[in-house]
Amino acid sequence: MDWLKNILHSLPLESISDILGEIAIWWGQMVKDVPPADLPMYAYLGGAVLVLVLWILVARVLPKPLGGMSWMVLFAVLLAPGTALGDPSELAPASISVVYAVMMKDYAGAVANMLPILVILVAGLFVGFVWQLIRSAFASSLDKARSRSAEDTQATLQMTTGSYLPEGATVTDQPDTNVSLKKDSTLAKKTDSDTSDK
Repeated sequence: MDWLKNILHSLPLESISDILGEIAIWWGQMVKDVPPADLPMYAYLGGAVLVLVLWILVARVLPKPLGGMSWMVLFAVLLAPGTALGDPSELAPASISVVYAVMMKDYAGAVANMLPILVILVAGLFVGFVWQLIRSAFASSLDKARSRSAEDTQATLQMTTGSYLPEGATVTDQPDTNVSLKKDSTLAKKTDSDTSDK
């Protein structure tokens, strides 16, 4: 337990309490004109938005498809609309109705209350899939444009400098086209012997 005490002593508790106090003051100023009956809904929405914003940090650490899918699952669970238990005309989160139905062992009611969550989840995953397709199409076209631009730049540079060798090639890499101007000694002897025979 000493390690836990060391962690607590190393935390800047005064600055954390100051930040929490400022958040409480800001929240009080924001909801001062809200009727008391609507205050729980505002608190729930504010907390859900805060959780979703913080989950973005976690989703960035996860692999790409899992991070986005986990964020969408959390969004659907927290913000899927349902009906209040006492008054069906009031709006409430569907996840609370699902938990209540499971606790009461009303599994048919739990499945019925889970439908809004599933609809939002499927719609969100479909929108995410379409978004990833659009992003990948833009990324591939951008990569092609960059490679074409690099090739054009290299061709222009070769044309202006007069260097038509490929990059990294030297003159020794080219085929040897030198012609030897030395006389072959055997050929010279043969011609000399031919002239002496005559």
